Amino acid sequence: MSSPLNQSGSPGMLRRSMMNQQGSPTLLRHSMSGNSGLNNLANSSGFARRNADQDGMGNNASARSGGNSAAYRASLVSHYAEDLDRRRRAERAVEEKLTDGMPSDNLKIDSVELFARDNAREHRTDRYEVVLDSGRDIGSPSTMARSRSMTNMASMTSMDYHSSSSPSTAVLRRGQPFFMAVRMKDRNFDPRRDVLRAVFTFGPNPQVTKGSKVVLPFHMNQREFTRAPQKWDMRIHQQEGFNISCQVHIPANALVGLWRVNIETTTTTPGARIDEFRCKDDIYVLFNPFCREDCVYLDDEELRREYLMNDTGKVFVGTHHRPKGRRWIYGQFSDVALPAAQLLLGQSGLNPTERGNPVQVVRAIASIINANEGFGLLEGKWEGSFEDGVCPWVWTGSSKIFEHYLRNGSKPVKYGQCWVFAAVATSIFRALGIPSRPVTNFVSARDTNHTLSVDKYFDVFGDEMKGGPDGDNQDALWNFHAWTEVWMSRPDLQTGYNGWQAVDPTPPPQCRQNSTGADPKSRGPLAVEGFRRGPSSVESVRRGEIGFAFDTPYLFAEINAEVTHFQEDETSHWGFKKIPVNNYQVGRLILTKRPGADDDVSDADVEDITGLYKTLDNTSRYQRQSDGCFNSLFNQGMTSPYLERRDRERDVIQYPGTSVRRPSAMDIARKPWYDESRYPADSGKTAADRMSAMNAARSVDRAQPIFDSRTLNEDVQFDLVEQEKVAWGQPFNVQVLIQNRSQETRTITAYLCANSVYYTGVTARRLGRSDRQFVLQPGSRETMQLRISWEEYRERVVDYGHIKVFAMASVQETKQSCSAEDDFQLEKPKLDIQVRGNPQIGQDAALLLSRS
Repeated sequence: MSSPLNQSGSPGMLRRSMMNQQGSPTLLRHSMSGNSGLNNLANSSGFARRNADQDGMGNNASARSGGNSAAYRASLVSHYAEDLDRRRRAERAVEEKLTDGMPSDNLKIDSVELFARDNAREHRTDRYEVVLDSGRDIGSPSTMARSRSMTNMASMTSMDYHSSSSPSTAVLRRGQPFFMAVRMKDRNFDPRRDVLRAVFTFGPNPQVTKGSKVVLPFHMNQREFTRAPQKWDMRIHQQEGFNISCQVHIPANALVGLWRVNIETTTTTPGARIDEFRCKDDIYVLFNPFCREDCVYLDDEELRREYLMNDTGKVFVGTHHRPKGRRWIYGQFSDVALPAAQLLLGQSGLNPTERGNPVQVVRAIASIINANEGFGLLEGKWEGSFEDGVCPWVWTGSSKIFEHYLRNGSKPVKYGQCWVFAAVATSIFRALGIPSRPVTNFVSARDTNHTLSVDKYFDVFGDEMKGGPDGDNQDALWNFHAWTEVWMSRPDLQTGYNGWQAVDPTPPPQCRQNSTGADPKSRGPLAVEGFRRGPSSVESVRRGEIGFAFDTPYLFAEINAEVTHFQEDETSHWGFKKIPVNNYQVGRLILTKRPGADDDVSDADVEDITGLYKTLDNTSRYQRQSDGCFNSLFNQGMTSPYLERRDRERDVIQYPGTSVRRPSAMDIARKPWYDESRYPADSGKTAADRMSAMNAARSVDRAQPIFDSRTLNEDVQFDLVEQEKVAWGQPFNVQVLIQNRSQETRTITAYLCANSVYYTGVTARRLGRSDRQFVLQPGSRETMQLRISWEEYRERVVDYGHIKVFAMASVQETKQSCSAEDDFQLEKPKLDIQVRGNPQIGQDAALLLSRS
């Protein structure tokens, strides 16, 4: 098949015309830069085959009309794209009238070759499906012969360049050069009379001063790059006959997204007419973690393989007792990933001139992944029916979500939850060239009033008051919460805060509620501003430096917030009294997948990264006693390798050269009497500085009642025994161990209840409750127990089978009050599937199903 450089036909040369290379109208031109990548998506045979077999909902599409690739391409074009296409045709018609009969001596361009597949090898983008040649077997001898590496291209002595006639889009990484070639139509390029320029444009209003338009003249005697590395540059590789090949350098700070490529021709005569030839395809420019000058540079090949090139992984869910890895297919190289990413960036409202800044790009993606007022990728839903969409736990990968989104005219896909948001964000970031990974925090605070505490209110009978006394308290403790980490430098922050940055694409609870009742006039991309969460430097969170951009107090609260219980009290000046509770409950475990490891059977590929977020004290926090009186017997009978390894390796945190323990930010926040002179300074930050940062994030009105405490005689010990494992279908017992450590009789009033909850901590149904009042003699012990049978919970458990336990107790003689809570997940039996015989496509197969 002949190369476009050898084709005889060519489109007419128009004055500033917007014709593409083959004269065909562009189906979808988004405001970013044309989005011709979506046309390549529609023509991709791989995507067409998937669409012919199955639609995004899992239905057989081949049995319906419109199941073929042509119908799919038509469905991909939304109403606004069709209108834009009609306007473009009208503009071309006007240009044709203006140029008819106007002779021109300008050089005529026949074709432009971008060598998509060859450049992809050098740029490590050859796995992107939009690059692959779908018209022939990639591994065939003829294909291998045609596909020369850049090294071979550079040493070629003839212009024997070959290209594929099937759709192929150039995907390039900034900070590297790429090859391209131009073929003239009627005559050779003559530098004495001809002027030839390559013009690269980005966005709807490209400007040279904004970095969104680049003009590179062809200088036949320029064989080396002469400009600074942070500027676009061109050097001539070879000129032979009608063909000119060149190499273009993309700077490491170039804008990321779709770039339009045009070739301008004119003459050396002043004021001469300028003709413009548009390449049929745009080019994708991505971030480059292989380039030292790029802000996302990652200097570790193993980590790049895991966090950039690996298209499968795990997102951890479950409980802190028994976390489980859920397999996810990221699909960052699929033919829908890059088009979806570009469309989302266009909807996010991010200025095109900001799209070279990874901080702003990930912030924009985090805001637009969750749907708000009709804009965004995924709509979140945490309870109720999912009949009008897809249940979040059905998703196993990102590609089907992207297909839904593109197929339905960029309408939000239903539904997602935090781990789906985190996994999809990871897919988009990796597709754009940013190293990323999903992480999961077990027992995660969702602080909604900026107090760095999760407040729960109980009435005099020990029942929780939903919404608090005013009905507007939305604080919650999620059994787990997943977000995404991205790797980049942070030149906008002080030194020492580069590396992993946390981005949370899950919308806050109050935003989810407000989105349905918002003013219609506020609909639009800018309405997602309130959803933005990050990027927050993980190191700044660990140090407790919460004043740095972006949204660091929010992330800090998710893993460090104090859990505060209040109970109605007529003697209190504001109607409630604070009840001591376990201070070390939030942020128990933070997990991600370990680089280079892969375990489909169990979770030996887990990595505990809690130490990246939290500075642990001298002893394991699972062995400490809380400020109040409830102890957590968490480690009794536990054999978790994550916890044992973490406790063993991270028990003591010391300053370099000293034996003095460094206090955590929460130590300082909870102890206003803290004396900074007892501890050395940490990175120039005093305890007073840290205390000021903590207080600045709190509401002054709220801080007083929360931290107002009274010295009480706490001589009764209460221990809530946490559940390690409860098998589905088996009864379970909730126990509180009570000991009177005083020399006097104590009268105890205690409440113990168990509820089925969604993983967000929202109560679904009451399973059981036990109320007791008894007298304890000095030094005596008592066990309070609540037994829940299979019959009591089988019809009341929701989605993931999470159970929340509350315990509350008070001592009549000393006014001592205590509370605690715990959560665990019912263990469902594993389903083993064994295939009998040799299954073949189109034939029935025998399976043996068993439970273990």
